[in-house]
Amino acid sequence: MRNDEMYLQLYIIRHAESQGNVDPDGDFDKSNPLLTPHGEAQAKALGERFTGLESYTLYASPLTRARKTAKCISDEMIIDSDLLEWGVRQTENGFEDFAESPEEAFERAKKVIERLKSRHNKKENVIIVTHGMFTQFLLKAALEISDTMRFSVYNASVSKVNFSYDYPPKLALQNDVSHLKETDGEKLFWM
Repeated sequence: MRNDEMYLQLYIIRHAESQGNVDPDGDFDKSNPLLTPHGEAQAKALGERFTGLESYTLYASPLTRARKTAKCISDEMIIDSDLLEWGVRQTENGFEDFAESPEEAFERAKKVIERLKSRHNKKENVIIVTHGMFTQFLLKAALEISDTMRFSVYNASVSKVNFSYDYPPKLALQNDVSHLKETDGEKLFWM
């Protein structure tokens, strides 16, 4: 008999809106832009969404926009440089862009997924806060699908993959922004 009991629920979150999402040519650190005021409101809404989740482990990319988004969920997080955006690496002096191929990013995502599955295999919830392009690689790695498939990934969106003992991974949510409602007449989500 096959066991469809879940051992891991993996939430993959793209950081909230950053300066680079609004004004890619603006005057700011291009490899590590900050959240916009709108992004801060989105991050707060994300934090509220996860208040009912009983126990979880939270991981975040070391880039400021991901850490600030994650901080709205919890102050306790594990900073993981393997969650950096595609084509960004950490150096002694901060962060820099570099030429990471899609194949290399996909392999990095597969390693992240395998590491999480081995560490968190006892009915656990794991939340990752990362970046748009790398979220796509993580979803493809988690679902064991081709690197050529693409997903829409909005700022502050939540995707969820459930892992069970005897069945393939299941995509339970993808690009969900239902937590981004209006606050004081301001829309927290737009395309």
